[in-house]
Amino acid sequence: MGKRVYTIKEAPPRVAYRIDYESLLNEQQRDVVFAGEGSLLVLAGAGTGKTRTLTYRVARLLESGVPAERILLLTFTNKAAREMLGRVGNLLGELPKGLWGGTFHHIGNLILRRHAEAIGYKPEFTILDSEDAQTVMGLAVAEAGVDVTRYRFPKAKVLCRLHSLAVNRGQSVSDTILREAPYFSEIMQEIERVSACYGRRKREMGGMDYDDLLVNWRLLFEEHEEFWLAYAERFLHVLVDEYQDTNQIQGVIIDHCARLHNNLMVVGDDCQSIYAFRGADYSNILEFPKRHPGTRIFKLETNYRSTPQILNLANDSIRFNPSQYKKRLRSAQPDDMLPAVVDCRDLAQQAAFIAQRVLEIREEGVELNEIAVLYRAHYQSMELQVELAHRGIPYIVRSGVRFFEQAHIKDVLSFIRLVINPRDELAFRRVLYTADGIGKQISDRIWRQLGRYEEMNQGWGEDGIVDSLPKRAAASWDALRRLLIRLDRMREEGDPSRMIDLVCEGWYQPYIRKTFENYDNRLADINQLANFAAQHRDVKSFLDEVSLNNGIASEDVIEGGRSDEALVLSSIHQAKGLEFRAVFLIWLAEGRFPIVRGGEEVDVEEERRLFYVAVTRAKNELYLIHPISVRERNRGFIILRRSPFLTELSSNLYENWVLTGE
Repeated sequence: MGKRVYTIKEAPPRVAYRIDYESLLNEQQRDVVFAGEGSLLVLAGAGTGKTRTLTYRVARLLESGVPAERILLLTFTNKAAREMLGRVGNLLGELPKGLWGGTFHHIGNLILRRHAEAIGYKPEFTILDSEDAQTVMGLAVAEAGVDVTRYRFPKAKVLCRLHSLAVNRGQSVSDTILREAPYFSEIMQEIERVSACYGRRKREMGGMDYDDLLVNWRLLFEEHEEFWLAYAERFLHVLVDEYQDTNQIQGVIIDHCARLHNNLMVVGDDCQSIYAFRGADYSNILEFPKRHPGTRIFKLETNYRSTPQILNLANDSIRFNPSQYKKRLRSAQPDDMLPAVVDCRDLAQQAAFIAQRVLEIREEGVELNEIAVLYRAHYQSMELQVELAHRGIPYIVRSGVRFFEQAHIKDVLSFIRLVINPRDELAFRRVLYTADGIGKQISDRIWRQLGRYEEMNQGWGEDGIVDSLPKRAAASWDALRRLLIRLDRMREEGDPSRMIDLVCEGWYQPYIRKTFENYDNRLADINQLANFAAQHRDVKSFLDEVSLNNGIASEDVIEGGRSDEALVLSSIHQAKGLEFRAVFLIWLAEGRFPIVRGGEEVDVEEERRLFYVAVTRAKNELYLIHPISVRERNRGFIILRRSPFLTELSSNLYENWVLTGE
């Protein structure tokens, strides 16, 4: 008879966990935290404790004996990385040294510093910030031999954005221009040449911009197998936050890092994927199980933020998106009021309703900074900002500077200010700085020459100033003075909206196209300014309204409150990740949300995800506001139908508020 040797192995020591995971996590969170090895997709709905779950998962891995240096935690912001690592340290008493945690760019920098020579860089390579990148792009324009005086050639900031989008989407610069900036199609080849020079110059100077940190990280792994093997072996567990926002390059890098052990956990919410305009690739999260066979899918659906009534509406809306993972948010909060759908007569009534209701909520004990007004585009907040200023309600704008303080709005207003008061030197210089070939010295010279006239606008009609200037500056001043003369004649008609149209169409539109990276948004702002101007009886009253809007004090409203208390105004994009006791979502009208610009094809699914994000910012009160009519200067009063995001909702999920009075 044969013999078999059977060895009794020593039982692994039982881990004594210091953290009481059972009582500190709900069932769905525990399932994620306790999940074993393998590929995991965690679909974390809004307000369901995503950060908490990730934090406890990392802590559990460390308590289970996984060495800190074998864990990679990738986030999108430094704030998120600090928050998660800080929480892990608090749970464990201290954060074990060696854990790889941070943003994609931070981790990419660490790896490239070690192995830069393998891809032709020195370890001391320079990281170019956005200002540095624009400087190099300007040098590339010169090297490419582009005649910027012949074309309305885009500024460096615009070129950097187009280059970055092309890189992040894995597209050619030409394809990106055709998709994002078709108005540059005639100079597409020149822009491609500049982009190539930009890449070459960066390498020659030993510099990398932020995109290069990702591109070269991927390049290192794909061209040098030994490096990706080393890091794929090192990282026993890879965890990724906000996975729905990853772009094509980040998706590839993540897959490389987890390629050997396949212990990859990605956390995100496909229903909150709203950054396609930055290059985020929605297919990364949708196709994750295909790329990682055997993926186990977990759902976090218990929401600790919003009332059942708000979540019922959010769930009902997002179900119309066919491309998604099905989940249903459930509230851990008590019942409260139904969301309100408010039809307003026009934009003035929309603003008046919000202002009055905000003050009522404030009287109920809710601080202003716990109340937010959200919108799809910045221009949609203009009438509201005017109303808030009139009523003395303090507010902050998260989506940028206040409407009338934006550079492009101040530029356009400067033309009108100058026509009203030709001695307004600040307006004069602002106007001249929009002209090609005119800088400080030449503007000084023109100002001095105009000063010889008793009425400075008399000098606009004189040819002598034109004749005294260099050729390029002379052409610019000649065109500009003719525009000012036309505006001066229009001033007598008392229609500031037509003056704004003339400034935009006759001069400023080509300037913003080449100067600013978000041309379409700024043009929409100017159009809304012209609509607002059309409501005023003359140019002077319009300028007074604008000037006073930014000067009205607003301390009286918050007597007894905090000195920094202010209502929050924000685009939906800027509000993602935030929460408020009460949310007002405005301009819910067809063509305005979902937003339609020109002949662009609307991605209705992404627009609906934006609506979902906006709705799920609200904790207790949600007001969905539809202005019935707007006055447009070229079309008069037009009727706006309710947004399809309202009409598709089940009517029992909200309450219609009927406004009375003025």
